[in-house]
Amino acid sequence: MAPRAYWTGNIKISLVSFGVRLYNAVSEAEKVRLNQVHKACNSRIKMPTTCPIHGQVERSEIAKAYEFEKDKYVIIEQEELDAIKLRSEKTIELTKFVPADAVQEVYLDSTFYVAPDGPVAEEPFRVFREALGKTNTAGIGKLTLAGRERPILLRTGGKGFALSTLHAANEVRNAEPYFEEIRDGKVNPDYMQLATGLIKSKLGGFDPSEFRDRYQDALVELVKAKVAGQEPVIIQEEETPVTFNFAEALRQSLAGEPAKPAAKAVASKKPPAKSERVGGAAKKQAKRKQA
Repeated sequence: MAPRAYWTGNIKISLVSFGVRLYNAVSEAEKVRLNQVHKACNSRIKMPTTCPIHGQVERSEIAKAYEFEKDKYVIIEQEELDAIKLRSEKTIELTKFVPADAVQEVYLDSTFYVAPDGPVAEEPFRVFREALGKTNTAGIGKLTLAGRERPILLRTGGKGFALSTLHAANEVRNAEPYFEEIRDGKVNPDYMQLATGLIKSKLGGFDPSEFRDRYQDALVELVKAKVAGQEPVIIQEEETPVTFNFAEALRQSLAGEPAKPAAKAVASKKPPAKSERVGGAAKKQAKRKQA
């Protein structure tokens, strides 16, 4: 059974329209999130809604407003927001098609999976999915999500579509100022041969299962150890050495230098640095050393 849809509506292409469902392509459910607590009693800190003039206020007393000048606001009622109706709230209207690789990655924001909304929508859904694939194109349109109209890019993805919201042009910074100090120059052909050889020696397929959030993994192990009352687990990683001889580093890489051991989780056995001290374990070790 498919999970609950994030959004349900229609895709419209000229006079053709069919129902679709959007599902979040990325999940953050597995991320470890830390809370703020009072050190003295471990009670979770609550954030009261406070007015600088009248103090703490109830949520029912809070309104939405737009700051049109410094410290001057105009209140926008919820009924006024509800009255703003855009066709893109329930319909993704594709207004043009572009080559599938025409949109730069920097413009891509959130991505959703798109599936047909029931059996009736399956045939037109399949037809346009195959048509996009055959023409190697992607659709450009608009969609309103969370009260904001966003430009979108619709591409084929497996048996369905992948829909990505796009950043507006004024949201993406111009890259030229960041690259203007990079000087032009001829590339040493020997270095180029070594570099291309190194790249070819490491060619492979893309496997997303190879990528993990190592910080989250380390945080999970730390939390587990703390909950179980065990010695805190410290993730130790070797520092990457600075390459002084570029050509020699290329040659050694191509020759297949022995790989350095990967980072691993080990229990701290010596007094850790000040920034690594966790709980009372570090204090006990320090006392033993002094004795």
